[in-house]
Amino acid sequence: MPGNQLRVVNIEGTDVEACCGTHCDNTSQVGWVKLLKTHRISDGILRLYFVAGKKTMAQLNYENSLLNRLCDIWSIDKTQITATAERFFKDYKKLTNENKDKDLKILNY
Repeated sequence: MPGNQLRVVNIEGTDVEACCGTHCDNTSQVGWVKLLKTHRISDGILRLYFVAGKKTMAQLNYENSLLNRLCDIWSIDKTQITATAERFFKDYKKLTNENKDKDLKILNY
């Protein structure tokens, strides 16, 4: 039954963890792994959020569909997505600052 045994996983020179979770005998049994995000718990301790195995392909397909959707919305090729997003963000910041300046001018009159 899961959780009845405590397993200590030691990756020499990297990490030692006590764990009661599901495990494989070898990492090759997992297949592909896709890191989704990290969260810093405390100094030197990170929590990793990931998918593995069949769920990895589903995640990659989902992310690809998001990219395709953005490209359709913006009428661009995938190679232009980073530059386009940077341009949109830069323009957004510029317009936001201009609006703040205009609001202050209006309020000071």
